[in-house]
Amino acid sequence: MGTDDCNRDSANRAGFSRDALRLPFTMRELRRSRRFRSHVLALVAAVAVMAYLAPFGTGAFLGPFGLVGYWSAAIGVNWLIAVAVISFSVRVMEKAEKPSWTGTVIGALAAAVPGTGVVFLLESGFGRAIESAGTLLYVYSCVALVMLVVGFFVSRLIEEPLRRTAAPRDALREPGGAPFLERLAPSLGRELLHLHMRDHYVEAHTAKGSELILLRFSDALREVDRLDGMQVHRSHWVAARAVVGASRRGGRTRLRLVNGAEVPVSRTFAPALKERGWI
Repeated sequence: MGTDDCNRDSANRAGFSRDALRLPFTMRELRRSRRFRSHVLALVAAVAVMAYLAPFGTGAFLGPFGLVGYWSAAIGVNWLIAVAVISFSVRVMEKAEKPSWTGTVIGALAAAVPGTGVVFLLESGFGRAIESAGTLLYVYSCVALVMLVVGFFVSRLIEEPLRRTAAPRDALREPGGAPFLERLAPSLGRELLHLHMRDHYVEAHTAKGSELILLRFSDALREVDRLDGMQVHRSHWVAARAVVGASRRGGRTRLRLVNGAEVPVSRTFAPALKERGWI
């Protein structure tokens, strides 16, 4: 290899290292922006629907701009309360090894208390003070229902998809756990066969299909270190159960996998693979 080739190779490695160092920050920014954008879009949609429908008699005493203002305050503040209280409740239930939906229900009922206070203040501000206990109880039940809907909506349509791109920190500490499996879409199952580095992504192959995940390959290796498998190449990791044989062509060794794929084996990892009987 000539001097120019060596320089180009060194530059490529240096560029890759700089990108790898920047990637965790990119991922965090992506998750934050996606979460924020998802919440904002959901809020705008909810306000638009409520302002259009004008429920609970709000259309009888408010004009179009008044409806937008009223429901922006009611939905906006209560959304923040719901997300904060329900998220805390869900975490408590999960730590107690209870189903997460119980945390959503309990959190919604708890969040409805300050939420009812928000509606009480709004109604008073618009000249419709709540005076009877029966009306206050009715408002609480309506707010609790809204909190419950918000809780399940946020959990299923916003937070759950984002969890697949960021394995929970608790999973990193879970004895015997494989945090990377939490990143996979449910439709792919959990039978991981092969990981392949592709630029800033890791291509994960399972018995049911594959997907690209924004993650450094080194982080992916750390997250699968408790699984029965090995890194076989600078860009490949293979599960032991995926290997069905090996072949050698053109002076290079390749592993044959159960899904029909062939994965190159580098000289660096060949001795360890021979000890395990993979090649």
